[in-house]
Amino acid sequence: MPPTTHHRKITRKELKQPDEFTTLFESAQEFLLQNLNQVLISAGIIVAVGAIALGVYYYEVHRDSVASTQFYTALTELKGGQYKQAEDKFKKLADEEPGRRLGRLARFYLASAYLGDNDLPHARDTLVAFLSEERDPLFTSLALTNLAVVYERMSDWKKAGGAYRQAAGIEGPEQMRAQLGVARMLEKMGDKQGAIAAYRGFLMAHPYAQQREEVMESLALLGASAEPAPPAVATSH
Repeated sequence: MPPTTHHRKITRKELKQPDEFTTLFESAQEFLLQNLNQVLISAGIIVAVGAIALGVYYYEVHRDSVASTQFYTALTELKGGQYKQAEDKFKKLADEEPGRRLGRLARFYLASAYLGDNDLPHARDTLVAFLSEERDPLFTSLALTNLAVVYERMSDWKKAGGAYRQAAGIEGPEQMRAQLGVARMLEKMGDKQGAIAAYRGFLMAHPYAQQREEVMESLALLGASAEPAPPAVATSH
């Protein structure tokens, strides 16, 4: 016997009821019509914000380009020994762009220009200011070594030794130079045994360094050999 099929009668009321999608669509349309001005204003704000962001981006790109040109020009003058011209450009860039990497690096190269011009007080102060903000190990070691050179030229052996010692603790291309600077400052301060120990420590750490002959000569002038003499063996009678 075939199953009985039940037919549900749709009422006139149900025929008049819209389905869920139609209801949502009409509600959204009604909301849009009622709030059209607000929607247009919001869309305009989004477009305006986008335009501002785009404008800021291109403005920053332009400033980067200008800063790069100024930096390159100043660096060329520094390498060419035109220290005064380089000083003016690096100082201007450092003052105008303190938040940019090139602006901060300009302070380091400004100190190099001062050093080249033998303006030791300005070189010192500029390097101290640079080191107070710099976090890159490479430029930190370079700046510390240059600061030590400044102090050494100013005959402040103690401060020079301190700066060399800090630089010697940072791995990089300036480390060996700084280690030798530490030994040299100990020698200049009259700490003969400290200087000998520092020179010997350098030879032990860098047995094939190009500076080996220089270090051997320094030890000879101090009346010492590269290696300490072996302890005397006690003999019994």
